[in-house]
Amino acid sequence: MDIVKKIPRWEQIIPVYAVIVMMVYVWSLFQYFWRLSSWLNFSTLGQVGGIYVYTAAVNFIESLLILFALLVLSVILPSKWFYEQFVVKGSTLTLFTLGGLMLFNQALFEDILHPSILLPKLLAFAAVVVLLIFLFGRIGFLKKTMEELANRMTVFLYIWMPITAISILILLVRNIF
Repeated sequence: MDIVKKIPRWEQIIPVYAVIVMMVYVWSLFQYFWRLSSWLNFSTLGQVGGIYVYTAAVNFIESLLILFALLVLSVILPSKWFYEQFVVKGSTLTLFTLGGLMLFNQALFEDILHPSILLPKLLAFAAVVVLLIFLFGRIGFLKKTMEELANRMTVFLYIWMPITAISILILLVRNIF
């Protein structure tokens, strides 16, 4: 099969990208607001806004890299494994992998000193994600639920993409002038 034919159509890519954007941007916004009160003690509002501009630009790059990784998986793996159910399997992989990494981030400082604890947790996590991808691809109710969730998240692209475009424009103006 030709490589170009294994790249999903835009109608399949957009819902998966919406899931990626929601996970990345919301986590970043949560972290931003967590630190905001301390930044206000020693930074001006312009500096705090500048931090968000850089955060939005980095979020955009991160989300594109994650989408690119999913597209590479679609091309590399056999069609029946990933390409034919790109929305379901891509959204499931994104949701549970990024969600797990967010939880992992919370426990990182406790486990980083003990690699004997960290490695089995990562392997178990990977096994659970693979199992969930398999289940969401096979069980009709879960499959339909994930497709519906991904399709409904596309609405949030209308919020995050203009914010990102404005942030990148501000970033360019700040760094050029």
